Amino acid sequence: MVATMLASLVLAQANPIVVHSISDISHEFTFYMDGRFHRQYLDGVGADARNWGSLHKLDLSNVNLLVIAAGDTRVPVSDKSVAHVQQYVREGGTLALLGNKGQGDLPLQAMATPFGATFENAAARTPLKPAQGFAADPIAFTGGGTLALQGDWRPLIEDAAGRPVLARRDVGRGHVLVGIRGLFGQRPDASDPINAAWVRPLLVGLARTKPIDPSRPPQGQFAELSRQVGPLTLEFHEGTERFADDIAKEYAVVRPLLVEITGVEPAPGMITRMLMLPTGGGGFSSGERIAIGAWWGDYPTHRYPMIELIGHEAGHSWVLPYPEPVWNEPIATYLGIQVGKRLGMPEAQETLDRAIENARKQDPEMNKVDIGAPGAPNAVVWGKTYYLFEELERKFGPGALADYFRTKRAILKPGRKGYSLDDCVAVWSRATGEDLFPWFRSLGIAVSASKTDIPISG
Repeated sequence: MVATMLASLVLAQANPIVVHSISDISHEFTFYMDGRFHRQYLDGVGADARNWGSLHKLDLSNVNLLVIAAGDTRVPVSDKSVAHVQQYVREGGTLALLGNKGQGDLPLQAMATPFGATFENAAARTPLKPAQGFAADPIAFTGGGTLALQGDWRPLIEDAAGRPVLARRDVGRGHVLVGIRGLFGQRPDASDPINAAWVRPLLVGLARTKPIDPSRPPQGQFAELSRQVGPLTLEFHEGTERFADDIAKEYAVVRPLLVEITGVEPAPGMITRMLMLPTGGGGFSSGERIAIGAWWGDYPTHRYPMIELIGHEAGHSWVLPYPEPVWNEPIATYLGIQVGKRLGMPEAQETLDRAIENARKQDPEMNKVDIGAPGAPNAVVWGKTYYLFEELERKFGPGALADYFRTKRAILKPGRKGYSLDDCVAVWSRATGEDLFPWFRSLGIAVSASKTDIPISG
């Protein structure tokens, strides 16, 4: 086995594109599976894509490694998808199932059961050790469960009690690899490639048994279904379709309030699409498209977190084409908070007050910490940003933020290179009719009118 793995790695180095992998994020979106797994374990030996859509519709003909993580009960796996993946394995593909204890009825277990593997609740006991004939040294493990196996499985790594935590099985011309999640990296920034020294050759060796065309990269699949709601295109797949209409209704409530708060429409060409993400872990924005975690904050049981999230992700479409300096993320959440306040949701003011109070723990008078300086504490950056906007609204009246957005939109022309904090203060000065550089400096923020080409009056 060791010789086979080493030979596979040598071949991989001679032909850098040997693994065509796809990570499934259709049953639970995570930023880690959105490219980070490949970066940590397969970078340089293959090409990678993602499946965002209904799994049974995914073309796997030029794929030799399919990676599926746990998933969520809210987006169950379909019988069609199970059958599609089984056929892929029988025809030579490698399936990697990465799970944890207590998977229960999650999509991952539905995929594992037909192959005779179960993710058990029993916690693995350390130290882990490689099974006989498998080279894995050292073994890092961040915790998790064990596996119960039926059929012709080969354990690769076992816990201290001899229970498998990583195993493989040959099925038809292909392979199934099941492993406890704690053997693999998990951080969204891909900074924990644990066990890469032996995971990488293992994946390469298994995947190489299915011929692929290295001249054609693997083709992922986006959420393949859509529906038009006014000017907005909702994007979803078969498993997330049931969330689309309710979240679209919330967006219809949020959008006019964002126009009211900012005094402007979204930047031209922005926010034309909204993607349903199978996650409770937030969302993202590309400006033109926003993606919303379908059960963020335990929606629909609790409504405010979803309102704030939609306001945040949509708010980026108002900020563009020139992202805000320093507080680009905080200002987006601030917009979501303001939407919540206008809807009479007490959680909005509580969120605002809590963030400001957390900032005061490190900057009591709000005049010491330069939020524009490298390494400024995150809690101060967010809380002090909210404090600044609240003070500007107090000093210059309700609507000061709208005056800022209107001024920014009016004076920043296409083709501008960059938008600094000095530029931002100049725009605020133009919007309020007052030189605000001294005021910002009195709050410990190092800005200067000499560092911007935007006149503070005009």
